[in-house]
Amino acid sequence: MAFSLFGGQKQNEALTLLVDIGSASVGAALIKIEKGQTPQIVSSIREDISFQEVLSSARFLLAMNKALDKVLKDLQEKTKTTGNPKHFFCTLSSPWFILKTRDLKIVKNDEFEVTERAIEKFIDEDILKLKDELKETLPPDDVRIIEKKVIHIKLNGYEIKNPYKQKTSRMEMTVTVGVSSGKVIQSIERKINNFFHAKSVHFGAFPVAAFSAIRDIFPTENNFLFLDITGEATDVSRVENDLLTRTVSFPRGKNFFIREISARLRTVHEEATTLFSMFLRGELDTVRYAEVSKIVETAEAEWLQRFEKAITVLAENGAPPRKIFFTADAEISSRLLLLISKAKSDLLADAEFEVQYLDQLIVSKFVSFDTEVIRDPFIVVEALLAEKLLEQHT
Repeated sequence: MAFSLFGGQKQNEALTLLVDIGSASVGAALIKIEKGQTPQIVSSIREDISFQEVLSSARFLLAMNKALDKVLKDLQEKTKTTGNPKHFFCTLSSPWFILKTRDLKIVKNDEFEVTERAIEKFIDEDILKLKDELKETLPPDDVRIIEKKVIHIKLNGYEIKNPYKQKTSRMEMTVTVGVSSGKVIQSIERKINNFFHAKSVHFGAFPVAAFSAIRDIFPTENNFLFLDITGEATDVSRVENDLLTRTVSFPRGKNFFIREISARLRTVHEEATTLFSMFLRGELDTVRYAEVSKIVETAEAEWLQRFEKAITVLAENGAPPRKIFFTADAEISSRLLLLISKAKSDLLADAEFEVQYLDQLIVSKFVSFDTEVIRDPFIVVEALLAEKLLEQHT
């Protein structure tokens, strides 16, 4: 450990802080990552974001920061025995990011040499266009790039794995760009620095972390869909030939069902939340169960319609893969597994999707836990990516 003047605590070289910003909760964990060993989750905590009757970006950000403050304060207590973390990662779920797939085409009269600098320049020029396209959603001066990855490159019409130092007059690139709000990023950085001295925080989008984890856990799966069903939204990502090619989102998550129950039964969200949980556990009496079931089934039909539309968008370049992985809160996972299995695609004819929930039993095999630490599958997914990124930079 190296000595740190911050908070009087020593810095633990092997310790990493993970922060998971969802749309219904905020999670955080202290992870010990050492070369040659599986990541060890030392402490993990999750706090609900207060339910939003009507979504307002300002109130939502305030509620998220309140939950973040709580989990960081609790973890700071743990560092009295572990020391302060050296590395900091924060993963965002919808609606805190936008993930876009960009198709770039560069055609010149004269041949040019392909270099990392040239590719970076072309991508940065396209990001300026992206900022303009997003200006109705996010002011250009508030855009913060959190992901930027080249999926594949073609030179003169041919896909090339290593294009550097080659000459061409025509280059085509497919690039994934992750965008967030600078105000959101800065608010998270400030919160983290209120409790820990973070020289820098690595930000990323959850679909990218999940894609990386699924590849590690299921190495033979090269083509699949991945759903991250959060409180307020559902992200649907397509992986094709072992590449994350596109992500689309729609604003329907777990809280959509709660709002529908609240509106139809004319009750407050606290009671609607309780009713939904009791419904999922089969604890309602016959009459109440029938009432809630009718509302939930109507909401499920709308969710399914939006999901099938997302599949159609992702299948523009060919039939979608049959394999589907998804993450969601454990209490609703069984219901969602059945719902996702009902999805249809004209491009698959009568074939059915093969759906698998990424539960803690699957993902937890790849990390270790200290005694009494919560098994949080979202944190585990992010720990696996953090391990990989740290390994690449050592």
